[in-house]
Amino acid sequence: MLRRFRLSLIRFERRGGYGFLQTHLLKLTGALLLFAIFVVILFGWVVDRSALELWIQAHLHPFWLITTLLISETFTGILPPDLYILVVGSYPSAWWWVFGLALTSYIGGIGAYWIGTRLGDLPRIHQWITGTYAEQFGQIRRYGGILVVLAALTPLPYSPVSTVAGAVDYPFRLYLLFGLSRFVRFFLYAWVIYSV
Repeated sequence: MLRRFRLSLIRFERRGGYGFLQTHLLKLTGALLLFAIFVVILFGWVVDRSALELWIQAHLHPFWLITTLLISETFTGILPPDLYILVVGSYPSAWWWVFGLALTSYIGGIGAYWIGTRLGDLPRIHQWITGTYAEQFGQIRRYGGILVVLAALTPLPYSPVSTVAGAVDYPFRLYLLFGLSRFVRFFLYAWVIYSV
């Protein structure tokens, strides 16, 4: 068992996995730092936080937050989850809302994976995806679950990576396991936002 683990670490190193991991962990750290600076500037000089919270509670119904996040995470991943975390900070029981957002994002990723499996079966779509997302295809085949974890944690687009994982038939069980790191991102970003 230990020998097999060592061999997999050696294989991972030879494929360039450690460099890939280091690059994206640096991106995560940089993104968190930039995000913290943005939040400090936003609430320190631009926006009155209490006025914003009152406006959000009066005008944004939670149903629309969850619905738009689910659609975004399933199809495009274009809407930043950090914005949603910022919005629910004004709701009572904000940490439960963060959990709900993380769960919604996780379910949206599963939907994107499912779409990828269906698209991967269509010849023309398969050719288009392999052309458009050739880099992600290669990375998923090469690094597997690490790319799913990095997409869940970093600014890498989570929805397209999930779609590509489905299209290349990445094992669903492993995708579900590695996708749980999406919860870490939501709570980590919420901690940064709420402690500023």
